[in-house]
Amino acid sequence: MTKTTLADAKTQLDALVDAALRGERVVITRGSKPVAAIVPADEAPALRVSNAAADYLAHEARTELEDGVAQVHESPAAFAATITKPRRRT
Repeated sequence: MTKTTLADAKTQLDALVDAALRGERVVITRGSKPVAAIVPADEAPALRVSNAAADYLAHEARTELEDGVAQVHESPAAFAATITKPRRRT
């Protein structure tokens, strides 16, 4: 396992990602506290979406459909990335 500070990770990201792809667990610390890890994508746990976030995304999708601007998105994450700022609910 490799440990690195957040400051060092910023300058060594490419090398840290390569280490993770070789199977090495990379832990990023802030101070002495572990705050993040770099792992290969196929080993990463599935992202969980809160109920509030799911409700918001559903509302945005309905709004797109109602406005006639719905698009096909590759994934929920791709859809979420298209949302630049929250709309006010009416």
